[in-house]
Amino acid sequence: MRIRVHPLNDNPGSPVIVFGNALGTRVSLWAAVASRLADDYQIYLSDLPGHTHSRNDDNADFTVSDLAAGLAASMAELGVDRFTYCGASISGGIGLTLALDHPESLTGLVACSTATTFGTDETWAERIRDVEADGTRGQLDDTADRWFAAGFLTEDIAAGPAVLTDLAMIDDAAYIACARALTHFDVTGRLSAITTPTLFIAGAQDPGCTPEAMTELSAQVADSTIAVIPDAAHLPMVEHPDIVFDHIEEFLGRVYT
Repeated sequence: MRIRVHPLNDNPGSPVIVFGNALGTRVSLWAAVASRLADDYQIYLSDLPGHTHSRNDDNADFTVSDLAAGLAASMAELGVDRFTYCGASISGGIGLTLALDHPESLTGLVACSTATTFGTDETWAERIRDVEADGTRGQLDDTADRWFAAGFLTEDIAAGPAVLTDLAMIDDAAYIACARALTHFDVTGRLSAITTPTLFIAGAQDPGCTPEAMTELSAQVADSTIAVIPDAAHLPMVEHPDIVFDHIEEFLGRVYT
């Protein structure tokens, strides 16, 4: 399969950074962070199948391994053989899979709010049934509690409501296809094989991919560090893009020296 990839800027000859979105979000998820890097890097925003733009094969069965291989192939078609990948949640899983199965494609990895396995067969089956019955709009309340720290949505910041609006507009079948891929994702016990320089990013209030769990992931990767973003949950790049940018910029400075 191939992954849709959107250039954010035109900076040929610069190191390439590819950003990957979370389940139920669009390519704009990382925009506030990515735009801050645009002067020094060539930036691409990659999309989960059917999330920003749909095509006929977006809802076919696929695995996270398929998504990782598809991204590497899609970047190669653009003439990019090596890049740093920044992925959140499912796309963090794509990043871990790239580091394990396609290390030749990576110069660095930023894995944000991710895990070696997500949920259980039962929790995903329930989520899929709910989306089949009520659509992605029916996920708004529960998802808001997972994605954002307490009080964030009451602040006068447009980014949070905008991301939730994106969730309500995601194609139901595309969301379900990615949920099925997550049902089978499991790289438990494999992270010690990663040799790619890696930055793990956790939100201090993330109820799923907790800072403690993310710290355990970092401990398994020899060349890695972890940053915990205060007052943030599952989408720290939306809540505190300036802090996330600072950590990524520092990491990239080490990768490309």
